[in-house]
Formats: sequence, C-alpha cells, structure tokens
Amino acid sequence: MVVQERALRTRRAILEAASIVFEKRGFAAAPLSEIIAVSGATKGALYFHFSSKEELARGVIEAQFSALAELQLQGSPLQQAIDSTHAVAHALKHVPLVRAGIRLVIEQGSFTEPDPEPYLRWVEPARALLEEARTEGELRPEVDVRAVAQLIVALFTGTQLMAQVLTQREDLDERITAFWQVVLPGLATPEALRGLKPEGGMTFPDGPEVPGSAD
Repeated sequence: MVVQERALRTRRAILEAASIVFEKRGFAAAPLSEIIAVSGATKGALYFHFSSKEELARGVIEAQFSALAELQLQGSPLQQAIDSTHAVAHALKHVPLVRAGIRLVIEQGSFTEPDPEPYLRWVEPARALLEEARTEGELRPEVDVRAVAQLIVALFTGTQLMAQVLTQREDLDERITAFWQVVLPGLATPEALRGLKPEGGMTFPDGPEVPGSAD
C-alpha cells in the first residue's frame, strides 16, 4: 500500500510538472528533461508511468477532463450549459492542469496520431444538455442540437484563444458572456430566454480553489 501511494504521488507530481511545462512551451517545444527537473522525479520514474511524451501529454489531457468532471452545475439545462463555459473559463485562469490540457487538445496536430476524442468529449456534454433543454421546452423547435453543440465548443475554443493572446485571459468571462448574448436568442424560446443569465449563475472563489486545483 505504501509503495502504491508513493507511485501515485510520483505520477501526480509528473503530471503537475508536465502541465506547467506544456502550458508554458507547448507540446513540440517541451523537453522531457525540464519536466523531470520540475517534478523532482527520475527519468526512470517518468518512463515507468509514461512510455513517451505523447502518452504523458494524453495523461495531462485526461487529468484535465477529470478535473472538469468535478464541476457541480445547477439550474435549467441551458443555464448549466452557460455556467459550464464560465466554470472552464475560471479554471483556465487558476488551474495550470486545465490550461495545459486544453492547450494540448488544441495542439493535436503536433501529435504523431491526432486524436479526435478530446473534442468529442467536449461536444458530448454540450449535446446532452441541449437535448435536456429541448425536452424541457427551452429550445426553439428549429435548433439542430448536434450542430449547436459543436458550435459552442468551437466558439469557446476560439474565444479563449483570442482572450489569451489579447489580454492573457483577463477578460475571458466578459467575452464568454458576449458570445452567449449573441447565441442565446437563436437557441432559446422567448420564455426561456427571459430567465437565462449569459454572464453565468455560479459564484467562484477569487483564487485557485476550483475543481482540479488540488487533490
């Protein structure tokens, strides 16, 4: 049990170090030697847990999804869809693991075998919430749920990239609010629209205490 706990701590330390280095340098430019130095682990320990840099990057991506899966959403399905984007925006500001995971997903073209699954794992929760919204009468009848789910992921991805370049994501919440203000009138029925908050309905701490910031 002690050996297993030590192995888990080492693996977590490697993932945290990898998230710092990948987030700073990107996949292609991140040297394993720097990840090893930041983690405090040995080269042998890294290769015991991860057979290659690509496998390590996939480990960071998976850890990012695990962190975001901890989000506790409330309210109507459409409000939950809105709040989920604001929650990820908040995590992007405060959790290196989430920043690194999302950067790695976007940089899939640098991998030997780009994997579409991470994008699909972003799209599927959005689609599920939109299906719930349709069942509850929140959506306009002409809305194509699958197309809109893909659009939300694309809009969020592009919005956070622009915010990163232009303001280091300082105004990301405002940009997310703006895209919902534009999109919601074409999605929601007039009745549902009146009760929705494009600025989000969740309250976040002013610091890193968000899902995935610590074990």
